[in-house]
Amino acid sequence: MNAFTTAVTRNGVQVVVLLITAVALFVPLIGAAVFGFRDTDGSFSVAQVTQAVGERAFMEQLVLTLTLAVLTTLGLYVLIIPTLVWLHLRLPQALPLAEGLSVVPYVVPAVALVNGANLTFRPIFPAFLTSEYSLVPFYVILAMPLVYRSVDAGLRSMDLATLYQASTSLGAGPLRTLLTVVLPNLRSALVTGGLLAFTLVLGEFALAQLLLQNTFPVFLQGLGNNAPRAAAAMAFIVIVGTWALLSLFTGAGHRRSSVANAIGPGTPQKEVK
Repeated sequence: MNAFTTAVTRNGVQVVVLLITAVALFVPLIGAAVFGFRDTDGSFSVAQVTQAVGERAFMEQLVLTLTLAVLTTLGLYVLIIPTLVWLHLRLPQALPLAEGLSVVPYVVPAVALVNGANLTFRPIFPAFLTSEYSLVPFYVILAMPLVYRSVDAGLRSMDLATLYQASTSLGAGPLRTLLTVVLPNLRSALVTGGLLAFTLVLGEFALAQLLLQNTFPVFLQGLGNNAPRAAAAMAFIVIVGTWALLSLFTGAGHRRSSVANAIGPGTPQKEVK
């Protein structure tokens, strides 16, 4: 009876927490949609959104933000994947230290990052902070904790040492092993980490504003001053679109894992060569 009561209580607490979380997440989102897509007379309208999308600044700043997101994701992959593979294989005792250092961006304000970079690069490389692509290294720093944990979890889920030894015994070098053995087995982790970095760049406003760069979040902020309904509707579209993209890739990863498990461990898989 006590075990039953404990289980019921635990399930009740979980349900309450889920309900509170759902309310906190969806009520503001629904409110933004109602406000953004409602005309002054109370009817449904997309006229303000259509007008905002038709502006030249919209497409320019959206393309710039998407470009920065792609460059940031690639930069994170190049920085984190070889480092973590090397640490897992050669220096596993340093992994706790690396994990601790990876969360430093969470405790450093954006203003401190910009001011530090300004003092460092302004005298020796003045064109750095004026370029639109100067945001990429800042975004790499901000998204590092997210991608680090995703890649680290993917590496921990596989027998990395055995894979490297097997690949080496077959004559493959370290680079070929990384490209043809490790990366295919990290596909789900890379997709998850890349999407997290991508969404962070799509919504980052503080650094772009401090560096006086016109990115898509800055466009939304300016749009909110002149057409708040259009800004609310655009924000709703971006949030829902990002959520749908994350769900799509996550579902595809789960289906792929289910198929691999159904095939069985004894069947050769294309990912591990």
